[in-house]
Amino acid sequence: MKFIKSYTWWLLLFFALATTSCEKEEVKDAGGQTFVKILGGGEEPVVLPLDVNPPLEEILIADLRKDTKTETDLNTATTITITNTQAFLDAYNTAHGTTYELLPAAAYKITAKSGVTVTGNTWTINLAPGEFAREISISLDKSQMDLSLSYAFGLKITQTSVGTVSLGTGSSIVNVLVKNKYDGEYDVTGTMTDVGVSTITGDLPMTYHLITTGERSVIGWSTKYEDYFVDILSAGAGSVYGSFCPEFLFDANNNIIAVTNAYGQPAGNGRYAQLDPSGINKWDPATGNIDVKFFMFQPSVVPLPNPRTSFNWHMDYSGPR
Repeated sequence: MKFIKSYTWWLLLFFALATTSCEKEEVKDAGGQTFVKILGGGEEPVVLPLDVNPPLEEILIADLRKDTKTETDLNTATTITITNTQAFLDAYNTAHGTTYELLPAAAYKITAKSGVTVTGNTWTINLAPGEFAREISISLDKSQMDLSLSYAFGLKITQTSVGTVSLGTGSSIVNVLVKNKYDGEYDVTGTMTDVGVSTITGDLPMTYHLITTGERSVIGWSTKYEDYFVDILSAGAGSVYGSFCPEFLFDANNNIIAVTNAYGQPAGNGRYAQLDPSGINKWDPATGNIDVKFFMFQPSVVPLPNPRTSFNWHMDYSGPR
């Protein structure tokens, strides 16, 4: 008898839950507050990695949301104002050591379907009654971008006619990162020989980044020192060559056809780079790996025509940076 009563009670409970789940879900007046936000916004930048090709591409840069707590707020037309400013990026750059620059106006157009009215650095979006989300997308013209720079949108909701701007997600830094196929993180092995100073040797193996500077060019980046350098050891201690960083140029067949010093050919200290034609000097499309040999010349230390330093690198691609 107890079993039958228990079974009957569970059956009734199941029926009640099933009936409730079939009812249409409605927005209830919970007496709470409506917040306007950028989905995924906050202090951490949103990175949008893109290939160099195609040169024209449509991308989504922001998803605007009105999180309503009442039927009244949901069904009230809402005007939202967003600013896109370098000042916002500068504040972030100062706090985090980044170098974001506002994407130039010539490089993009906000799509018509986004429904954004632009006046200077102010974007205005009107949400119709019942509308609680709006995607903002742009048509990006990569030919108008200097790929050596870190471009971003510095978006900040400054005003809403309904509800309150979210403190945590009311802003967003959107880094539009255009990369070529050579861009990435590499594990570098091989040799380095400095005939000018015998106590300087290569700090190998090392983790190294190659950063896009053009359709077929990349510049080296030291992950250890977080700057455009090459890691070395000076009498066993970690160091770098001042004002020296290799920039690699590839041809259409993935051959490295030139290596230059990103600080100048020559830099102020006389250092410049040159490809060693005896190397493989190629990017392998099957593995993503690179083999390259190049020189650093510094005539004040080692007279021409001899180079001061010879590099023979094998670079294993480990993934995107």
